[in-house]
Amino acid sequence: MRLREELVTVAERLLQENGYAGFSLRQVAEETGYTPTTVYRHFRDRDDLLQTVLNTWFAKFAAVLDAADREATNPHGRLIAQGQAYLRFAVQHPAVYRVMFLERMDIGVLPTGESFREDPAFGVLIRAVQALHDAGLTGRHDVMSAAMMIWTGIHGVAAMAVCSNMLDDIGAERLGRLAGENTLAGLRHG
Repeated sequence: MRLREELVTVAERLLQENGYAGFSLRQVAEETGYTPTTVYRHFRDRDDLLQTVLNTWFAKFAAVLDAADREATNPHGRLIAQGQAYLRFAVQHPAVYRVMFLERMDIGVLPTGESFREDPAFGVLIRAVQALHDAGLTGRHDVMSAAMMIWTGIHGVAAMAVCSNMLDDIGAERLGRLAGENTLAGLRHG
């Protein structure tokens, strides 16, 4: 089990340093001093190892969102707190965020349909939006549509903060809060 953990740790570092496109099992083998065959004993292929790393990162991300959600006392506050936590995670871990959300979407990390509700990270958002909906604050929008609008808004700000020099940490926080407030206001009246 230690070997598998070592391989995952090295894979995490290499993914952060090189991104998805520059990541290979051969690199992991070279960095650990093992043969590629040894790596294949623990992971079917490159995507299996990548998925393992992503699962680890998404669990950490979900814990950050959940902690922010628990600190707020009302549905509106929960969503603003989650948005701020989302942005902090992206800004504090830009290389991780890039791999998780910006470099490769066909690996299967994005849940579909009803599985969104069970996803550890997106599920936190869904529960908060459900509370907002139950309080009559989503207008004519259903919970999933409202959640997707909120997520895409904050994701856009995070992507700008991580992938360009247009936003510093403070600018991202301010724009994120403004985007969140405006999205929530729009939901109420839309």
